[in-house]
Amino acid sequence: MKDLYIRISKFLSYILRHHPDKFNLKLDKNGYADLTTVLNLLSNRFKDEKILKETIEFMIQNSKKTRFEIVEDKIRAFYGHSIEKKIDFKETSAVPSILYHGTTKKACKKILQEGITKQNRQYVHLSDKVRDAVIVGKRRTPIPTILEIDVIKAQESGIKFYQSGDMFLADYIPPEFIRRNKANTDDL
Repeated sequence: MKDLYIRISKFLSYILRHHPDKFNLKLDKNGYADLTTVLNLLSNRFKDEKILKETIEFMIQNSKKTRFEIVEDKIRAFYGHSIEKKIDFKETSAVPSILYHGTTKKACKKILQEGITKQNRQYVHLSDKVRDAVIVGKRRTPIPTILEIDVIKAQESGIKFYQSGDMFLADYIPPEFIRRNKANTDDL
């Protein structure tokens, strides 16, 4: 059953974050799609399984990361969107004083000179835990470099932060607010 939830999560990420157009799925300005339409897509994809709203709710509640949200008859991915239409998030002031970003050693050099850009995503993704930044960084390198963001100074200069699920987002983080974290990532 765990494998099914992983496959559902990956498919939901694909359709809600990256390719809603391939499935004629319409997202509103906040990234929500019609839940019934999504459930129909899941039923077509996983023909041997009965996928209900409760299936998705159980998957969301039992996931280590908060990736999706169901509100009434709508569902959305919290972050990671690469679609052209930008998803709107409300600015939050409830941000820890330090956020973290996991990257490669090579990318770190560029980031410390140019800042963190959103690349092919809509926002820069940041974590409030070093461990989560390590997990993200390990997607690209076995020993990631962890960067710390001085949120207070960034906010004082006008940088806006958004929260979506368990991730913090920003449009761009200038290099003057970034420093290397001294943690040994092998221990995390």
